Amino acid sequence: MSQKVRIAGVKHVGASVFLGVDHCGNPCWTRNPERVMVWLCDGWRARFNQRREQRPHNIPVKDEAGEIVDWVKEPLGGPDVADLLSDKEARLQYSWMAGIPAPILSSTDRIEGTEWSAGLKRKKTAGGRVPGFKSRHRNLGFVCWRNASKTGNAIFHKTGRKSGVVVITGMTPARWVKPGDKAKWRIAIHVRVSQPIRPYTSVHVDWTHRTLMFVNMPLPLPRTGDGVIGLDRGCVHTLASSDGIFMDIPKPSKAELKRLKYLQRKMSRQDRVNEARGGRIAKFASKRRQKTLNQFNALQGRIVRRRDDWIEKTTTRLAKENSLVAMGDLDVQAMTKRPKPKPDPDRPGQYLHNGARAKAGLNRSILSNNWSRVTKRLQDKMDANGGSLVIVPAAYTSQTCHECGHIAKENRESQAIFKCVKCGYEANADVNAAKNILSRALTKTGGGTA
Repeated sequence: MSQKVRIAGVKHVGASVFLGVDHCGNPCWTRNPERVMVWLCDGWRARFNQRREQRPHNIPVKDEAGEIVDWVKEPLGGPDVADLLSDKEARLQYSWMAGIPAPILSSTDRIEGTEWSAGLKRKKTAGGRVPGFKSRHRNLGFVCWRNASKTGNAIFHKTGRKSGVVVITGMTPARWVKPGDKAKWRIAIHVRVSQPIRPYTSVHVDWTHRTLMFVNMPLPLPRTGDGVIGLDRGCVHTLASSDGIFMDIPKPSKAELKRLKYLQRKMSRQDRVNEARGGRIAKFASKRRQKTLNQFNALQGRIVRRRDDWIEKTTTRLAKENSLVAMGDLDVQAMTKRPKPKPDPDRPGQYLHNGARAKAGLNRSILSNNWSRVTKRLQDKMDANGGSLVIVPAAYTSQTCHECGHIAKENRESQAIFKCVKCGYEANADVNAAKNILSRALTKTGGGTA
C-alpha cells in the first residue's frame, strides 16, 4: 500500500551542502534547495546504475561468417566493468557522493533487485528486452528509507490540517566542510496531504512530477477468532487441517494442459525453422513465434493468477480465524533435488535406472502446490496481526498415532488411510499428521500437552 501526495516546495536549513569538486579542483557548495534535490536524485540514480551494471546477460559469440556459435554471460555494463564498491567506498572514490545520506544510497540495493526481478518476469511473460539503466533525462527521483533515530531521515511532521513536511537530514564529511560553516544540513519537503499518513517504511520522491509517495507498512488483519490449527502439507491435498478440512490449490484443467503442450510444441517447430534460416537469434525476429509466445504467456499467466489468488485468500482466512497455526518443517529444496545418474559398468555410455523419471513427477507435484509460498504468506499475515506460526519437526508425524502415540511404518496403510496397529485408531493419514503437528506445536509453546 502507498499514499501519494503533492510536493508544495522545499527548504534548506543548516550548513552548505557539498556537491563535489569541479574540473579545476575547486570544491563546490550550495544552499539552493532545488539544486540539492537534483544532487540527491543524481546520487541515487548513479548508485542504482552501478548495481545494475553488475547484472549478467547473454552475449552471442559469432564466427568469421557472422553465424552465432555460442552464448556467453557478460555484465550489463560491459566486460571491463569494475567490481561493485560498498557505499562507504563509493563516497571515498567519488567526492560528489560524499555527503549523500546513507538511507538514500542503501535503498538502491533492494530497489534495484526488485526492479530487475520484475523486469525479467515481464520479459519472460510478455516479451521485451533485458532491463536497462535509469536515464537522467527520463525521470529524476530517489528513495529514502525511514530512520526514526536521533538524526532521523524521511520523518514526516504534520504542520496543518492539510499540510506536512518530510525532513531529510545529512552531514558533510569533515574534510569537505565549508570553512567557517557547520557540517549538518536538512532538506524540508513541504507536502499537501488529504488524509492521515499511515505508518510507512520509506518515501519515494518523484522530482520530475513533484510528487512524494509514502510506502506504508502492511495493515494488520483483524482477527475474527482465537483458534489453534495444525496444517499438514501434501501432494494430493495442498493443506490438510487438524479439523479434518482439506484445502486444495486450483490446478490447470486438462484442456489448459493440452493447450499449453500444443503451444510448446508449436514454438519448438518454429524455433527449428528459424534456426535453419539464420541461427538462434532469428527466433526473436519471427512474428509467428512471438504470436505463439504471447498466447502461451496469456494462458500461463491466467493459471498463475488463479493460483496466487487462492494462496492469498486461504492464508488470509487462516490468519483471521486462528491465533496459532502449526506447520511441519519441510526442506522443499532438498525434497525436490533430483538424483544424479550413475553410469552402468556393464554398458559403456549407459546409465543405471535410479527412478529419476518417477522422482521428476514427484517434484512437479510438490512444486505445483507452492508449499514455500503458502508458508511465506501465512508467516507475513500472522506476524501482521499478532498471531504465531509455529514450525515443528515433521519427522514421523505421518506414522505416529495421535491417540496412543505408537510409531510404526505399518500404521500407514496407504496414502490416505491411517490405522494404528496397536490401538486400532483409524483416520485420514493427512488429518492424523496435522493433529500430531498441532500437538507438537502446543507442547513447544506451552499451550497444551501432547
